[in-house]
Amino acid sequence: MEYQSRRTFRRIFRVVRSLRMPVLAFLALLFALAALANAQDEKPVSAPPETPSTQIAKSDVVLPRINAIVEGVTTLKPDALSKALHIGEKPEGPLAGSPPNTLTAVGDLDGDRIPEMLLKWEIPDVEAGADLAPIPDSKPLWSTYLLSWDGAHWRASSLLNGIEDFTFHTISLGRSMGRGLAIVAIEGDPQMGYPAVFQVKNHAAELVWDAQADDSRYEPLAQGDVEFQDRGAAPAELIVTGRADPGLLQFDLKGHRGFTARAVYHWDGKAYVPGKTEYFADQDYTLYRFIAALHLHDYRTAYGLIVAEKFLNTDSPTVDAFHKFIQDTWPEFLADQIFQAVETLPAAAADYVFVGPQSDRLYRYRPSFSSDGKFLLTGIERTSESLPSEPSIP
Repeated sequence: MEYQSRRTFRRIFRVVRSLRMPVLAFLALLFALAALANAQDEKPVSAPPETPSTQIAKSDVVLPRINAIVEGVTTLKPDALSKALHIGEKPEGPLAGSPPNTLTAVGDLDGDRIPEMLLKWEIPDVEAGADLAPIPDSKPLWSTYLLSWDGAHWRASSLLNGIEDFTFHTISLGRSMGRGLAIVAIEGDPQMGYPAVFQVKNHAAELVWDAQADDSRYEPLAQGDVEFQDRGAAPAELIVTGRADPGLLQFDLKGHRGFTARAVYHWDGKAYVPGKTEYFADQDYTLYRFIAALHLHDYRTAYGLIVAEKFLNTDSPTVDAFHKFIQDTWPEFLADQIFQAVETLPAAAADYVFVGPQSDRLYRYRPSFSSDGKFLLTGIERTSESLPSEPSIP
C-alpha cells in the first residue's frame, strides 16, 4: 500500500473537519463502503444489516487513551499530570524530531476555582516502511483537548482535531454563560484564522459556535490576526484584522498590494455576528473606492476621491465635467469590468499599476496620488498593448 504523506493526511483532515466528522469515523466509513462494494461484486444484494449505521464510531479514538491516563492522576498538581502524559519529553518512533506535546493552564472556566488545562497532542502519521519517510518540510497535525478536575480525578474532552497551528483565548460569554475558551485554527496559504468557541459544562468542553459551520456569518481575512477583547461582564468582542478582498480590484493575497480591513463581531448568545467593519486608507483603497463608485455610476463619490484641478487639468473643475471626461476617455470603468493590481518588485513598492483586459488588448493604468496623506488621485496614465490572438482550430 502506497505510503501517504503528512500533506495528504492534512488535506483529509481539512475535508473531514469541513464535514464535521471525526477522522477515525471518516476512515471507518471509507473502509465500510469499500467492503460493501466488494461484497456487492461477489454476491447479490441482500437485505440491509441489522446493525444501524449510527453505531459507526463518532468519537475521537485517541480520547479514551488520554482519559485512561489522566483519570489515574488523583492530585491537582500540574506536575503529576504532566508526568503522566510525558509532557516535554522528546517524541520517539514515527514522531521523532517533532515538537513535544504541551500542557497549558487556561484558567477557571467552570467556576470551581480550579484552572482547566489545554493539552496539545500530535497526531501520528500512518506507519510507513523503513525506506519511506515523511516530507521534510511538512508540519505536524495536532489535536487539542481540555482537561478538567471533577473533584476526584482529571477528565479529558476533545476540542479541535487535525489542525496545523492554533492560538487560544479565554473569553467572557456574558453573565448567563460565564467564561469560555476560544480556539483559533490557523489554516491556508496565506494564513487565515478560524475561531471556535467552547463552554465547559459538567467538567467537559461543549462546542457552542464554530466559524466554519454552514450557518456561520464569519468572513476570514488573509494575512491577519484574530483576537478577542473582553468588556467586563459583557460578552467579549471578536476582532479580525487582515487583508480585504474587494472583488472589483483584485489583489494577490500573498503579495504586498491591497488594504487592511478590521471587522468586529458581537456575541448574540449563540454565535458571533458581524458588526462594524473599518478600512484603513492607502493608495489601493482609494483605487478600489474610485473603481467601485464609477462601476455604480456614482460620479459624485468618485469626484471626491480626486484632486479635481490636476486630474481634469482645468482651473474650473465640476462633477459634470468629470462625468463627461470619464464617459469619453475611460468608459471601461463604467462597465462590468474586473481589474487586477500588479505586484511589483520591492524596489518599486510605490508603483500602484493595475490592468484591465479587453477583448483584443490589455489596458495598463499607472495612477498618481496626492502627498498630503489623503491619497487622492491626481491622475491616471493609461497605455494599451495588443493581446495575442488565439490560434484558429483547423
